[in-house]
Amino acid sequence: MHISSVALVLAMIVVSECGHTFLGTSVQRPLVFHKEVRYPARGFQKRIENVNFTLPHVSDIYLRNIQGILAYDLTNSGASANVTKGGLGYNFVNIRLKSDRNKEIRYDINIYA
Repeated sequence: MHISSVALVLAMIVVSECGHTFLGTSVQRPLVFHKEVRYPARGFQKRIENVNFTLPHVSDIYLRNIQGILAYDLTNSGASANVTKGGLGYNFVNIRLKSDRNKEIRYDINIYA
């Protein structure tokens, strides 16, 4: 019993350490934006960058909104990705990427409409 509780605590620590962000759904939604962003490390500083995306205007009759956002941390570090403006239900999104100290930022970003 003691070993299983230790394993559970370790699993929770590992899960909370990842910097992936999943919002909304990607099920049966078209991928409208895909980009792998990479910014080099700055010496002993945290790096902060913004990724902006706006859905192109299709027509007045059919207005699309963002239904899903996936920001996957490729470095598996303590980096974070947060939506600061727009997002689900909007036609634009601003994603703020923040690295660990003295680490690079590498994210695979997918947006679904």
